[in-house]
Amino acid sequence: MNNSRTRSTALNRRGFLGAAAAAGLLGTLPTPAEAARSAAATDPVTTESGQVTGVQGGLRGVTVYKGVPYAASTAGANRWRPPQPAPSWDGVRAADSWGPACPQPVTGIPSDQVPELSEDCLNLNIWTAATSSGDARPVLVWLYGGDTALWSGQEIYNGSLLAAKGVVVVTLNHRVGVLGGLAHPALTAESAYGGSGNWGTLDVVAALEWVARNIGAFGGDPDRVTLGGWAQGAAVVNVLLASRRARGLYHRALLSSGVRYTKDPAIARGPARHRSLADAEADGTGLAARLGADGLAALRALDADDLVTRAAADPAADFGHVLDGYVLPDTYTAVLAARAETDVPVLTGVCKDAGGAAPDLTLDAFRAYAASEFGPLGLADTFLTLYPADTDTAAAQQFSAWARDEERVSAFLWGGQFRDTAGNSGPVHTYYWTRVPPGYDDTNPAIGTTATGAFQGSDVYYLLGFLYNTDRPWTSQDYDIADTTASCVARFAATGDPNGASLPTWPALASGTPQTMELGARFGTLAVADSDAKLAFVKTYLRSQAGEF
Repeated sequence: MNNSRTRSTALNRRGFLGAAAAAGLLGTLPTPAEAARSAAATDPVTTESGQVTGVQGGLRGVTVYKGVPYAASTAGANRWRPPQPAPSWDGVRAADSWGPACPQPVTGIPSDQVPELSEDCLNLNIWTAATSSGDARPVLVWLYGGDTALWSGQEIYNGSLLAAKGVVVVTLNHRVGVLGGLAHPALTAESAYGGSGNWGTLDVVAALEWVARNIGAFGGDPDRVTLGGWAQGAAVVNVLLASRRARGLYHRALLSSGVRYTKDPAIARGPARHRSLADAEADGTGLAARLGADGLAALRALDADDLVTRAAADPAADFGHVLDGYVLPDTYTAVLAARAETDVPVLTGVCKDAGGAAPDLTLDAFRAYAASEFGPLGLADTFLTLYPADTDTAAAQQFSAWARDEERVSAFLWGGQFRDTAGNSGPVHTYYWTRVPPGYDDTNPAIGTTATGAFQGSDVYYLLGFLYNTDRPWTSQDYDIADTTASCVARFAATGDPNGASLPTWPALASGTPQTMELGARFGTLAVADSDAKLAFVKTYLRSQAGEF
């Protein structure tokens, strides 16, 4: 695939300068002369594969190194194999353009928002304001969301503001979809560990290993690495919390819209879903037959464009995480029960409107949902009493209220599970994002232009602080919120605790105090449900579920 990106990747100033000046950020932008010099080489940095030079990173004093390979191409014989070492190069490599993303369907995405796509996609980007390799600054490795839209670690997730706040920010591309998740008996047979699938997660482990070996040259501290991501990215972080594959390669975890109580049935529908190895292999065998591929050689010979397009259109294909006993050793519940979860400080949260927007829900549909979801538990009447509705409008509002309570409580219960079983190396801090971003953003195909309210991913703009790099009509209030939120993230990356001088007081999770931290519309503590009765109801509902994920 070679869908070259045509939109300029220079600093996007449209709709920004006025708000930036009001927010006091204008002095951090490069001058026109500095921007004109952005293509000029910086002093070379030596990595294990060779030397690289970066370019001006968006804010004054920040350098970005783009498209640096952390592993070899995954094409040909390397398709559906663990990542292999990156090739070396002679001389100095200009890391001044974004590397390719993994081949994936791009239907419905404007052509000027599609990066180059190639199986040679295992590359990363580094933003740093360090002045020497001895600075030892905290590091944030950020994983993108996606699933039905574009998965890419390109300039969407710009790390300049966090870099200016003292963090070395790393984003990366890894395998996704069929290329990142296919399991098959023949792949299992040829592997050294007796499993298959989870290729994209193994790519993330390889990137973390690269960071451990090389980030010091960019002024980062390999002993203070935060692994973070949203949605699909947060699901990978969750898998690696349960896994031993990345143990010791990261020291804090940041999950945006990524965790739920391990009996929550929503897990089975979300990005953290997983299947047994046998089920995943059966799915892969069926897909190979439908693709007309007889054996691994035929599968690896398939054109990448055709493969990802047909696999994405196949309703029976599933590329969720695989319980292979190696990358994902067991269910999340079992890992927690065995006290085998990675013991690190955690910061995690959900967005207010991530799952609660149902404007077209009718009263009849609402009552039918109550009967089907809560009737078998004998809780339907209680639900309708706590969330009463007698019109279609009220039904939609009450469903949203239920969904918001359920998500907050589920994340709170997970936090208690993790804190009580993983160990005592650090606290768990949870949040509830409530700021509604203004307008819409046509620079982020992972979100698109139709998301409304405080939608899933709306917090990421502020957590990373890359507002100036998008086309939304941000206000000075948005820039103030982003500055505070990104400062909390920088503090967490540095110390494992988002609290600090002049920052809002953010209590750690305590099981006896059912509260979370509201971020966005205001900064302060908030109950995890709208009433004690609703809290008790949601707990009863979740704890009564038969499944354990």
